[in-house]
Amino acid sequence: MDRGIKNTHPRYKRLQPGDWVEWLIVALLFVVSAVGVFVLTGSLLSALFVGVLVWVVAIGVVAML
Repeated sequence: MDRGIKNTHPRYKRLQPGDWVEWLIVALLFVVSAVGVFVLTGSLLSALFVGVLVWVVAIGVVAML
């Protein structure tokens, strides 16, 4: 029974040190979100928490591209 050609490429890729554009996008999203939350709330801890959440989501989105 033929199941077709298997996909040899992984669905998600890990960011490598040479992927500087992807790292730049993730870092800018982190900085903008953290600074924005800090300006709005004045709380450093919540700004870092939101920044880390944005960082994780951005890593996931860039890995799917």
